[in-house]
Amino acid sequence: MIWNDPSLDILWDAKSEQPIRISRNRKFWPRVRYAFPEYLKSGFITALLAPAIAVRHWRLAQGKIPRGWKTRSEDVREFMGLAVALHSCPPDLLAAEIRELKVKHLLLRIPVWEVDQLPKYEKFLRAVPDCEVVVTIMQDRRNVVDPSLWRTNLFRIVEMCWPRIKTFQIGQGMNRSKWGCFTIGEFLVMASEAESLRPKFPGIQFVGPGVLDFEPLAMIRGVAHGFPIRWDIAGSALYVDRRGSPRKPQLKIFDFKQKIYNTIACIVGRKKVKPRLWITEVNWPIKNTNGYAPTSEKECVSEEDTAIYLREYYEDAWETRLVERVYWWQLVAKGFGLIDIDDEGNLRRRPSYKVFRKLLEEGIDSSSPCRKTESYDEQNIAPIP
Repeated sequence: MIWNDPSLDILWDAKSEQPIRISRNRKFWPRVRYAFPEYLKSGFITALLAPAIAVRHWRLAQGKIPRGWKTRSEDVREFMGLAVALHSCPPDLLAAEIRELKVKHLLLRIPVWEVDQLPKYEKFLRAVPDCEVVVTIMQDRRNVVDPSLWRTNLFRIVEMCWPRIKTFQIGQGMNRSKWGCFTIGEFLVMASEAESLRPKFPGIQFVGPGVLDFEPLAMIRGVAHGFPIRWDIAGSALYVDRRGSPRKPQLKIFDFKQKIYNTIACIVGRKKVKPRLWITEVNWPIKNTNGYAPTSEKECVSEEDTAIYLREYYEDAWETRLVERVYWWQLVAKGFGLIDIDDEGNLRRRPSYKVFRKLLEEGIDSSSPCRKTESYDEQNIAPIP
């Protein structure tokens, strides 16, 4: 059963381009009781798989790449992408900046509550003909609780994009209730509806489970399940912004590289996901942007620090060779974009834009050389049940 309560539909914050957090007084304890069985299930699965994941994490940290894992290309343009939305900047102006930057890979957000505005998205896609585009189909609570509506909206969005676009991230923020899914089980039920598209659109690919931040329990549950959905590409919005530099560890252990190793250790060997990883979102919120940042002012950093952290993030992901692609969110936004936009629509390229462009044009030269890597046979590791 899915809890259907219209009063708990998501409320959108146009400034930060994300849902407003559900306040604790909006049926908090009923939601906790509703989700408790799913918490238990996730905990049990994690406990069962933890020993094998720990072994895999250790081997990855030693520089051993799992056999069959899809590593990144040596072409930096295949590695660096941009995630964009058509809200903070006029679409024609956004398209012009994308063409100027000459980025090859885009990830475009299309929310289901804008399904009646698909001509706007179709026009934007025609304006960036040289880009290879992935579409993230974002849900709301109404679509989570109404499978028929969700199937209809999925079909309409995919049909509009097809055949130019064949890769779709199904859903957003599966481990955050403000995005409309109160349990991971709810998300997996919703995501599984996408499987009905495969016969109608041969060659379609699905990205998921789209875990926000570094949350191993959510990632494990998102790829270790009995639902029909199969992920052709593992996707994770691997934010590390609350730590400042990506090289600053969490819990004294997990710096950004260790988080990559742990994420991949959760993925390897799972039948519901293919052995490849995209980071579908990352950014740092910027200080003094008057409510446009997606976090509180405490977590915000200066424009100069954002540029430094962007470089470190791409360097470290590149050095591991394990991340196929990293999409920066996003190009134009007041609170977190590579480009600032004022109330009159004038654009200003931030220091992070200049760093992104330089990496894209000149390549990534990590400060420390890549560690020697080798393949290993999964049968040599403690099996995952």
